[in-house]
Amino acid sequence: MKLRFNREEMADALRSICAVAAARTPKPILRCVHLEAKSDVLLLSATDLEVSVRCAVTQIEVDQPGETVVVADTLSRIVSECNDELLSLEIADSQLHLRGEGSHFQVVTMDAKEFPAVPSMVDTPDIAIPGKILKRMIEWTLFAAAKESTRYAINGVLWELNGKELILAATDGRRLSLSRGELETNGNDTSFKIIVPSKAMNLLARLPGDGDQPIGAKMSGSQLLLSVGSATIGTALVEGNFPKYEDVIPKDCDKTMEMNTDDFLGALRRAALLTNEESKGVKLSLSDGNLTLSSRAPEQGEATVSISVKYKGESLEIGFNPVFLTDVLRVSDADSLTMSFKDSNRPGLIKQGDAFTYVVMPVNLASA
Repeated sequence: MKLRFNREEMADALRSICAVAAARTPKPILRCVHLEAKSDVLLLSATDLEVSVRCAVTQIEVDQPGETVVVADTLSRIVSECNDELLSLEIADSQLHLRGEGSHFQVVTMDAKEFPAVPSMVDTPDIAIPGKILKRMIEWTLFAAAKESTRYAINGVLWELNGKELILAATDGRRLSLSRGELETNGNDTSFKIIVPSKAMNLLARLPGDGDQPIGAKMSGSQLLLSVGSATIGTALVEGNFPKYEDVIPKDCDKTMEMNTDDFLGALRRAALLTNEESKGVKLSLSDGNLTLSSRAPEQGEATVSISVKYKGESLEIGFNPVFLTDVLRVSDADSLTMSFKDSNRPGLIKQGDAFTYVVMPVNLASA
């Protein structure tokens, strides 16, 4: 195996590889990247046995095809620290030799035959969606997925496909985030309802690529394959039943506030300065044209912040965990948002047109 490659393209591919290659594992082979040089492409693969990624490096000159396996993080750090435009790679005596101008690295290799199989997108994807739209939908939902839960089904993001509409939904039991997007194509009139692990969603969101480039998806047994540009992600699906999100979205909210997104985010951040583990809530007090946010932390003090909003109706006091509100405001790209309520003990509802819906449970005002 002997070739030369563009260092910058290789560095980008290795960053995606390292997002999957396990840093800590009893199986050393899972810490590695599999390199396979063909006549006109270098394929890089990594897997943790649940999520896999394969990236293609095309700016290369191959003198001798071949394959090998090396520790992914080691190779990534070497390539990133070099400043050459081109680097040469050669396998000799069970070692990978990486050379640049004035530098030479020797990295121990492993047997390529021991590396687990990584799926590839062989056939045409079942569906395609513009990358900009799907990555936006992921940004709108992934933050709300449970990080650690005994309810395994909510440790991922629901994908529900009906015709040419794709719905993504995530929840941790205290909030629900839902986004909608239109497909570019649905060649086989495919429909499904699956739960995709958060790790795969994170990886997809971070893959480099043109926002207008479509992302293809294909079901393959109990796996979902995703292709974007020169990369393919394979992921096992989460087992279990996702909660019925339609039942969570309140339909009887009769009080609506419209606020400037940046103003509300800034006020929340200031009010949250005087909260602690015992008092996580920020109280929202609504009256005509005005929103007052207040918080109190025993032995620390109190905070009160007021901003102007568009609101008419009876006064309302309701408490929320400020983290659950700042999370959604950070991912919003709208200058203004609407937030609707029913009562102080009912969920709040934030919407951005028909594309984005966010439901958040209130907290007890006694602790706000």
